[in-house]
Amino acid sequence: MSLVNRRRPYDRARILKEAEQARAHRQWRRAIALYRRVLTVEPRNPELHLRIAPLLARTGGCFDARQSFERAAQAGRDGGSTDREIAVYREAAQHLPRDFTIWRAIADAELREQRPVRARAALLEGRDRMRGRSRRAEAIALLRGALDVDPTDLETALDLARELARAKQGPEARLLLGRLTEVARGRIARRAVGLAWRLDPSLRHSLAWIRAAWRARDDQPVRVSPRSRMASQRS
Repeated sequence: MSLVNRRRPYDRARILKEAEQARAHRQWRRAIALYRRVLTVEPRNPELHLRIAPLLARTGGCFDARQSFERAAQAGRDGGSTDREIAVYREAAQHLPRDFTIWRAIADAELREQRPVRARAALLEGRDRMRGRSRRAEAIALLRGALDVDPTDLETALDLARELARAKQGPEARLLLGRLTEVARGRIARRAVGLAWRLDPSLRHSLAWIRAAWRARDDQPVRVSPRSRMASQRS
């Protein structure tokens, strides 16, 4: 066999050094190829997955990037460190900000640690990344999750009603808005009534908007769950 065609032997240290040099010179695809060569030997190595995942995201390999981030996060969870798992998912969110599953994974991990405030914040942060018609379903799912964590959050309830209306899910939007107009005050009440009027123009909603305007000086909402009111109406 010709010495020219003979494949170089596997040398882990050399390959990783070349991969780091390629990454430093912004040669993303070369670095990916080198990291993948080591990953064929060490497919469960979380540190390698953390190195390759951002490069995959940069070069359009979002699916592969998410899988690598998930493997690294799973290693943290299996090792008993939820904070490590969350840190990995947080890094993933920086590179894949419009990936619904990552924001949901952050919230789920926070809830396992009995940290609902952080879970809700993650869901709403993810919702902010889901703008536009193509991301409406994900936005609705994240808003529903946030409202499940804190059913008294009237701002989130109004945002959810707005997205439901845009998604042509009128019955659920009307039901949620009806409860909001009962428990909200000030700006939220006016917006809820205005949205209800746009969904169903009527004298009743016009009068409700006027009543909400009269109450505008009281901007402190009554902390009553719109979802609990919805449940009682259904029962």
